Amino acid sequence: MKNKILAAIMAAAMLTVTGCGGSSSPSQAGPAKGNTPSPAKEEQTVLLKLNHVQSNTDPVQEAFLELADMVKERSGGSIEIQVYANSELGSNKDNLEQAVNGANIIAVGDTGFLADYVPDFGIMNGPFLYSSYEDLMKLSESEWYQEVSDACSAQGIKVLAMNWYFGERHIISKKPVNSPDDMKGLKIRVPSNTMWTATMEALGAAPTTIQWSEVYSALDQGVVDAAEAPLATIYTSKLQEAAKYISTTGHFTGIIGLEMSQKVWDSMSENQRTILAECIAEEGRIYSQRVIASDQEWREKLEAEGVTFIDVDREPFRAACEAVYTRFPEWSEGLYERIQRELN
Repeated sequence: MKNKILAAIMAAAMLTVTGCGGSSSPSQAGPAKGNTPSPAKEEQTVLLKLNHVQSNTDPVQEAFLELADMVKERSGGSIEIQVYANSELGSNKDNLEQAVNGANIIAVGDTGFLADYVPDFGIMNGPFLYSSYEDLMKLSESEWYQEVSDACSAQGIKVLAMNWYFGERHIISKKPVNSPDDMKGLKIRVPSNTMWTATMEALGAAPTTIQWSEVYSALDQGVVDAAEAPLATIYTSKLQEAAKYISTTGHFTGIIGLEMSQKVWDSMSENQRTILAECIAEEGRIYSQRVIASDQEWREKLEAEGVTFIDVDREPFRAACEAVYTRFPEWSEGLYERIQRELN
């Protein structure tokens, strides 16, 4: 199935049509001597397929549709983004693989998936790493971030942005979780992501890898006892129908980035690349501020559906997760200390 999806996407990538970006003809006399212009790259229409795993009622769907409209308008129609929800074109991991292979897809996902290609990128997903959204922005604008982004380019991945804030991630479970002791043996859903697995193991839980599109049924049928996500995602995925306790652990700061094929990026005109990158970063900032402003609203909606919130003491959870940062021998030496310097 995955191969069929990849084949279809790559076939679409070939269907670019010449657009309206050509330059005007030179005069009969030609350019002034010594000022011969270099030939402009002919602008072509680019079709990009943006796929995400959230439902089509999740707030991020609206943001991605706004992004598509913004890019189309500013590029004069030379860039078209088609948005797909509910993992229609595969998982986050699948999409990143497709991008590496040159498909015209915009992959959506956190840095844990990028860590499969550039291991140091994985630390951005570390537990209790940030104290605020501003910390995240500081790190995403640092010299270190540019270094790992360049390393991704060498692997065939163009990192477009990593500034889409999803909110703090909390645990939703069928039984109360007040402390790490209550996590012992708890079957909790995690993505196919080493950082998630290491963090839940550090807390004593039993991480179980399940695609997001299958989390509701897994929780409802007792395949897992718990999951974790930002409040908006919990609500729009209706997980509150299957579990009634949310512990506000805030163990991860939910962030996503957008990535695409470096090969497809290089095939675009300089003007198109500028527009795409600027629009993605701009919409990321807009969406992030919405998330920050709406957190209490999502809590109230969940409480109205019978969810009990447990405002835990986070310090025992944070202390239990300190060992996570020693479990990645593939990281550059002194990486955690460097990140702390960037943040402080």
